[in-house]
Amino acid sequence: MDQNESVLWEASPHTLAKHRVYEQYLSKWMPIMIRSWKGDVTYAEGFAGPGVYLGGEPGSPVIALRAVIRDPTLRLLARDLRFLFVEGDKRRAVRLEGELEKAASPVPLAKLAHYGIDLAVEPGDYDPALSNLLTEHNAWGRPMLVVLDTWGGAVKLDLVRRIARNPSSEILITFGPQYFARFAEVTSIQHGDIVFGDAGWRDVAGQPADKKTQWMLNKYRDVLVDVGFAFVLSFELVDDRGQSLFLVFGTTHVRGLQKMKEAMWEVDPVHGVQYRDPADPNQQLLDIEPEPVTAPLRRELSQYLRDQPGQAASVSDLRQFALYRTVYKESQVKPALDQLVSEGIVVGDAVGGRVRLGGTVRLTTAGIGHGNGR
Repeated sequence: MDQNESVLWEASPHTLAKHRVYEQYLSKWMPIMIRSWKGDVTYAEGFAGPGVYLGGEPGSPVIALRAVIRDPTLRLLARDLRFLFVEGDKRRAVRLEGELEKAASPVPLAKLAHYGIDLAVEPGDYDPALSNLLTEHNAWGRPMLVVLDTWGGAVKLDLVRRIARNPSSEILITFGPQYFARFAEVTSIQHGDIVFGDAGWRDVAGQPADKKTQWMLNKYRDVLVDVGFAFVLSFELVDDRGQSLFLVFGTTHVRGLQKMKEAMWEVDPVHGVQYRDPADPNQQLLDIEPEPVTAPLRRELSQYLRDQPGQAASVSDLRQFALYRTVYKESQVKPALDQLVSEGIVVGDAVGGRVRLGGTVRLTTAGIGHGNGR
């Protein structure tokens, strides 16, 4: 057997799409955080992998390091910039160091510290290795972005809570709601209790089959908010076979949420992969493009209005709703409302029933009875 076959694996379309989101977000996160904190920030991964795939595609640790190495301005601003990686397989940890060495070229990894970059690869289980590594490298008390790509199993809540309570910190988790829904009634499996903090997640067993995924995502969102992430975004990547991968992003600052939304819609598309907004009642698939189809957003805005007193809300409230509870950006709300006006579903308070940013909108009689059909 080729040695690579036991250490590396093929990059799935999900993975390629996910990494493009990472790369785009890092292009926004790194400059902001390095400038705001004089380079004293951390990027960390708890399931780092070997740094490369069988097809030669870079892994997320390499993508993260390149975000700084390939930007001369950021390189000059780096002071105490940390890249900390934990990988459970020793062979993959060794391969990762080799791939990071290539990414750092012409500077050897051992000499990155001379340029204000502290990089470490630690073989071992993410718990307790990641917490220990963050402590050893003096990362706590300073901003961090932590990626925990567990292939869907999520991670212990104690670690997530500690990251949430760290200043200006963010987390990106690969989450598999189907796994938890499947084992909700198997009391011998305790993993979910550790991930959610208690046994309340098992109530998913009483949900209708077509509601279980959304219920689990909402439950996990609430858990992340409770531990300290004020803003949580979940979105779904779907391949051409219908297989799903869910990403959950938590941040303590609204600007992080805004930048992640920008990153999602600015990435180059991956053939065969689409987004789906978990909150869309019709679960419509969305092509990854700068100006996406907004039918799901129009449905979600209409439903939000139905749930409000008088079936009305300010445009500001609707923009916040879209930012906090959907995959869409605030800037996409006004065009969606304009479309709803043209369809006779809502009416604004400007001349001719038009929508203005500082105004309010309400459902029309037709809109109240319209349901979720569009």
